[in-house]
Amino acid sequence: METISYSSLKELKQRKERIREDLGRDTRSIAQLFNETFIPQKPDTRKEKIAMAVNVGYTTFDVIMLLSKLNSKYAIIAKSLELIKKYKSKK
Repeated sequence: METISYSSLKELKQRKERIREDLGRDTRSIAQLFNETFIPQKPDTRKEKIAMAVNVGYTTFDVIMLLSKLNSKYAIIAKSLELIKKYKSKK
């Protein structure tokens, strides 16, 4: 990081104002990108509505399949742990 020297209070205040403007611009840019990414847009045409419905349906199906796989995988582990606890408690 380079060292910046200021010869007057005025230069320091100008630099501070430029940084404040840059931060404001960056904040607005981040907010716009966030809205474009995470807030669903209203479809304009019938094709966009159908595409959105298919996308939502596919995502729902994908989530259900993922939960099903996780449930079956971790159900086996949970049952194994229960059997181990029962076996240890009998001793």
